[in-house]
Amino acid sequence: MRRNIFSAISIFLLMIAFFMFGDDSSIWYGSFFKFLYDLSIFTPFILGGLGVISAILGIKGDIRMILIVLNAFLMFLFLGAYLIGVYGFQNP
Repeated sequence: MRRNIFSAISIFLLMIAFFMFGDDSSIWYGSFFKFLYDLSIFTPFILGGLGVISAILGIKGDIRMILIVLNAFLMFLFLGAYLIGVYGFQNP
C-alpha cells in the first residue's frame, strides 16, 4: 500500500512540474504556478528531485523506471531553459 502512495506522489509531482514548464499566467490555474515560481526559481528542480525519490520508493517494475526517467528528463529540460535564460540573454 505504501508503494502505491509513493508512486502516486511521484505522478503528482511530475504533473505539477510538467505544467510549470508550460506555464501560462492567463489561465485559471496560472496564479498557483506563479506562486510556485515566486517561492524560488529552483522549485521545479526540488519537485523533480522529490519525484525521483518517491518513484524510487514506489512500485517496482516498469512503472518505477518510467517515473524516474520522466522526472529526470523534465529536470534536464528545466536545466536547459534556466541555462539559456541566465547565460543566453546577457547583453554583450
